[in-house]
Amino acid sequence: MPRGITIGATHYPTKEAVRDVYRGIVQRYGVGGDVTDPDDDAFLRGLLERHPEYDLKRGPGIAHFRVIAHTDHGRRSVGLALVRLDGEVADFSWNACLTPLGHRTQVLAALRHAVADQVAAARNAVLGSGQPLVCSVTGAPIPSAAELHIDHADPTFLVLAEGFIAENGGADVFRILPDPGSGVSYIELEDKVLEGRWQDHHQERAVLRPVLKRVNLSDLRRADGRGTPAP
Repeated sequence: MPRGITIGATHYPTKEAVRDVYRGIVQRYGVGGDVTDPDDDAFLRGLLERHPEYDLKRGPGIAHFRVIAHTDHGRRSVGLALVRLDGEVADFSWNACLTPLGHRTQVLAALRHAVADQVAAARNAVLGSGQPLVCSVTGAPIPSAAELHIDHADPTFLVLAEGFIAENGGADVFRILPDPGSGVSYIELEDKVLEGRWQDHHQERAVLRPVLKRVNLSDLRRADGRGTPAP
C-alpha cells in the first residue's frame, strides 16, 4: 500500500485528493479573495512546505494566501499565491508541492516525529500549570488551548537538527525506515539507536515555549525552517 501524502495532521490517499482540496479552496474564495478560514490556511501552509523552493517562495514569512489569476503563454489560469509579510505576492504550483521529498527533508521530518512526544509533554505541562496562557514572543494572552502552539526558542529546531545531523556523519547516514505498507503516514528513522541519541540530544538542549498559533504560523516559521506546531 503506498504511503500517500500527509499535509499537516491529515493523510490523503492520492495526489488527486490533495488537488481536490486545493481546487475547493480556489472555488470558495474566487479571484482576488484572501483565504481566511484557519483550516484552509493551515492546509495551504502545510502544502507549501513541500515545495522544492519553499525557502525562496516563503521569503521573510507568510502573512496569508490569495486566489489570483495570471496569464502564461496566452493562457489564463487561476490558482493560489502567498502574500508575504513584506507585502510581496508569489504564486506557487500545487503540483510542485507534491514531488517526492528529498532525503534531507525526509530526515528532518523523521527527527520532528521522533520528538513529537516531547513537544506534546511541554504543551500538556503549560496547560496543566494553572498559570495564565501567555505568548512568550508577544506577551499577549493566549485565549484558548486551540490557539496554543509550542515553539523552539533559541536554538531553533532546525539549528538543533542540522547540528545533530552534522555531528553524526551527515544526512546520508540517517536511513529512513522503509514504508511498512500499512498506511502509516509519518516518516521514521531506521536506526533506533541513532533516534534515541537524537531524542536525548533534543531533551537536553531544546527550549520549548508557548506561543500564539498565529505567531508560530508566520514569523517563527521563517526562523525555524517549518516551525514546531502543536495541535
